[in-house]
Amino acid sequence: MIDQISGDFLQWIRGFYHVAERGSVTQAASAMGREQPTISHQIKRLETELGVTLFERSYGKMKLTPEGEVLLQKSISLFEIVKEIKSEFSSGDYQGRITIAATHGVIDRFLPPFVADFRTAYPRVVFDMVGGVYEAVFESVESAAADFGVCYLDNVPETITTHELFTGGMVLLSAKGTRFFAGESPTLKEIAETSLIVFSRTGRMEPFMARRFAQSRLEPNIVLTTNNPVSVRKYVEMGIGAALVSNVATSQDDYDRFDVYSMDNYFPKRKYGLLLRKRKYLPPHVRAFLRSIKPDLQFA
Repeated sequence: MIDQISGDFLQWIRGFYHVAERGSVTQAASAMGREQPTISHQIKRLETELGVTLFERSYGKMKLTPEGEVLLQKSISLFEIVKEIKSEFSSGDYQGRITIAATHGVIDRFLPPFVADFRTAYPRVVFDMVGGVYEAVFESVESAAADFGVCYLDNVPETITTHELFTGGMVLLSAKGTRFFAGESPTLKEIAETSLIVFSRTGRMEPFMARRFAQSRLEPNIVLTTNNPVSVRKYVEMGIGAALVSNVATSQDDYDRFDVYSMDNYFPKRKYGLLLRKRKYLPPHVRAFLRSIKPDLQFA
C-alpha cells in the first residue's frame, strides 16, 4: 500500500533542492521564478513534515545539516525517477534538452561537429552548454545540473563514472615578436621565470602543472589569472605574459596569432572523457547523443 503524500510535497522538495545547490533562498527563488517567502515557506513545511532540521541558518547563508545532505542525494534520485517516467511516454522522434558541463576547450573544439550532426538529425533537441574548469564540471555532474560532463579525468569523485575519449597535451602561447623566448623552445626554468597568465577560477595554477614546477624546485611567476579563455589570449597578445593552455583548446588561429610551443617534454598528456553521475537516469535523446560521441558506450 502506498502512503498518502501531500500534493505539495514534490514542490517542497524542489524548493529544497535549489536552496541546497545555491546556499541561498534568494538565489533559489530567482532560479525557480518564485518569491523568496514562498521558498522559505516550502523549506519550513518540509522540515515540519520530516521532523528534522535541513539547514543551518547563519547570516543569510543556508548550510546543509547531515540530514539535509542525505535528503539532497535522495532528492536528486527522486527527480531522476520522475524524468524516467515522463520519457517512457515520449514519441520516438528525439526531443528535449541536453545539458552538458565541459571545459571551454571541449565546448569550442571537440563538441561542435557532434552537436551539428545531431541537430541536423533531430532538430527538436536543444543543447545547453555550461563551460568551466574541471572542478565546476564535476560539481554540475554530481548535482545532476548537467546530464553529463566532458573534461580531463583528474581526481574524479567516486560518485562519477568515466569513459575515456581522447588524450590532450599542453602548449605554451606567447605573443609573436615579444621578449619572452625569441622564437626558441623555452626550458621549464625559463617558463617559470617569465610572466605567466593562468586560466583559473581559483586564482591558482592547475595542480598538475604546479606539481611539475615543484618537482623541479621552481616557483612560477604568475602575473594574472582569469576564468575566461578569450581573455587569456587577449592578454597574451598584448605582451603581458605567456600562457599554458591545453592543446585541445587551441585552433589554427592560435598558431597564426602566437608563438606556440609544445610542452610534451615537461607536462604529461591527460586523458579526457565522458563523466556520468552514478545511478543517474538518462533520457533516450541524451543516450542517443552520447552514443554519437562514443558508439560503444554501455549504460549501467
